[in-house]
Amino acid sequence: MNIANCITCLLWVLSTCCLVVSNAYRNIRLEDNLCANRLLVKIKNQFYGSSMTLLEDRDSAAIITQRWNTSLPGLHSSSKIRYDCEFKVQSSEEPFRLPRGIYTVITRLKFRRDPETEECLDWIQFKGGNRSPSQRICNEVSIDGPAGRLIFDERDRDVTVLIHIEKNRMITEPLELRMVLTAHSECKYTGDFLCDPQNLYSCISRYFVRDNVTNCMYPCRDEVSCFHDVVPAPEVDTTSVALSAITSLIFTMLGVGFCIWICWKYWNCITVQQRAHEDSARTGRRQHRPQHEQRGASRDAPVIELPTAPTFNIHATTANHNNSVTRPAHQEDAAKDLPPSYEELFPDR
Repeated sequence: MNIANCITCLLWVLSTCCLVVSNAYRNIRLEDNLCANRLLVKIKNQFYGSSMTLLEDRDSAAIITQRWNTSLPGLHSSSKIRYDCEFKVQSSEEPFRLPRGIYTVITRLKFRRDPETEECLDWIQFKGGNRSPSQRICNEVSIDGPAGRLIFDERDRDVTVLIHIEKNRMITEPLELRMVLTAHSECKYTGDFLCDPQNLYSCISRYFVRDNVTNCMYPCRDEVSCFHDVVPAPEVDTTSVALSAITSLIFTMLGVGFCIWICWKYWNCITVQQRAHEDSARTGRRQHRPQHEQRGASRDAPVIELPTAPTFNIHATTANHNNSVTRPAHQEDAAKDLPPSYEELFPDR
């Protein structure tokens, strides 16, 4: 494992820790799926329709955004999004949670009007959900800008969104859309919030309260105010912040320690492989040396002269040896044949 893999592991750990403390909203761009101008997406939407579902608790709200950049008439700048788009947003179907609905709040809208007739060139409209269709909306909306207003809509169970962008007019300034869709029903968990105290089915998840994102209908009871420019500094729950910080720190330390352990564990293996590769390379270079270098090396090798061994006369040496061997034998035979001496015969005389 090299340094790049170690860095990748650390980045993965940090991104995982960031996901732990991130907000619960699903951030969706229309050009990615719902209104994408790609062939595969068009085929899928043709058979199954373009839709998304708001689920429970953390997954019960979504923020939809889109920006149309400047372009020539009839041609979108990147051809990633359709000019006429229709999609449905549904709430999860549960028989024990009835009724159920969707709050829609447009927090940013910048569409065009005809300067002469004041009719909407670009517009957005809501329909479905056992309600009559809304008007075509093209008013300039900004939650923190000079427009100072929001657009609210409420539907039962589902809402169908229609968006039209006039493609025969050049887009001279970027068009913008930002809206928040939140599913509501009866309160299920401790801390869930009632948008309307008179309606027991106007409860939204506790994760969307006092987060500077308007989810409830007017007068925006989930926030201090409907407009961010007059929102004071939010009160921070120090206990939750401390627990989140400690949890993130623990996970970060564990992740970093795990990455360091992996790097240390495999470092020795890598060095052994490198040494083996270097040894094999040196061996290969020795075996593939040119022949003229080998001959030159043999010519340059020093010559050592050894002294000559002394010569021996094998026949003379053999004769002398035979004489030395046979002489004692004759002496022994002669000693055996001689008569005894006088002293031995007459010792008294």
